[in-house]
Amino acid sequence: MKMTDRRNFIKTTSLALAGTAIAAHAMPLDIEDYPSKHLGLQLWSVRDAMEKDAVGTIKALGQMGYREVEGFGYREGKLFGMPISDYAKLLKDNGISTPSCHQPVTLKDWDPKTKSLSDSVKKAIDDMAAIGQQYVVCPWMGEEDRPHIADLVKVFDAAGQYCRKAGMKFGYHNHNFEYEQKGPDGRLLAEWLLHETDPALVTFEMDIYWVAFAKQNPIEWFKRYPGRFELCHVKDMAKTENRETIEVGDGTIDFSRIFKKSAKAGLKYYIIELENYRTTSMDGVKKCISGFQKIK
Repeated sequence: MKMTDRRNFIKTTSLALAGTAIAAHAMPLDIEDYPSKHLGLQLWSVRDAMEKDAVGTIKALGQMGYREVEGFGYREGKLFGMPISDYAKLLKDNGISTPSCHQPVTLKDWDPKTKSLSDSVKKAIDDMAAIGQQYVVCPWMGEEDRPHIADLVKVFDAAGQYCRKAGMKFGYHNHNFEYEQKGPDGRLLAEWLLHETDPALVTFEMDIYWVAFAKQNPIEWFKRYPGRFELCHVKDMAKTENRETIEVGDGTIDFSRIFKKSAKAGLKYYIIELENYRTTSMDGVKKCISGFQKIK
């Protein structure tokens, strides 16, 4: 699967997560505290298996040791073809919860006259709050929205306010372009997002792979914006010309060095993701959890 496939899916499909309630007592980690107790998997990593057999896949992930997942594909109250409440029960029955969710929020989801979010976004947030999730994370910024970043950050703050009323927090998940492309005033899009959104309303899910792909240093961003990155995607980079994703521990990213700055970043939740496979998706994520557990 090409790396662009997931981007195209996000751009054309309403995404979200569902899951069960999770304890909210976790604090930012100290050096001695990682790997985190909050280790999850982005279900996009096993999208083929979920499509064929969601029940069997969730059961297998639980047996591998995953206790949290981050899903995708919320549509009209359903996830993976089942009502969101049934999905939450499936996770609970297998000892799994989901603290975060992906849900696109765009300029089209905002009415500047009424200063209100679209009904579809509000319903998604309400449904996720009803099953005890902690975060709603926007996974993508469309090309059409990027020139209007000054307006988009206001929409994200509004989404953050709506999430806060629902007992959750709004976040943004990056790709490489936010750390490469500049906004209207010459600042990187990532700088716009981090500097212009309200820290009390908007957090960030740093995809460490994409930051590294953009040839940026995650630690430097932790230092510049301490406490803003409550979640991260743990995704390794292959030692190849294409720099595709590879199982955690088999690539070039020094997670040990990065995670030693967890407290500075504000990291609480670590979410494994794998988009390219050497064997199968399920074999890949099984290898990933083993690789993560070896990080020191």
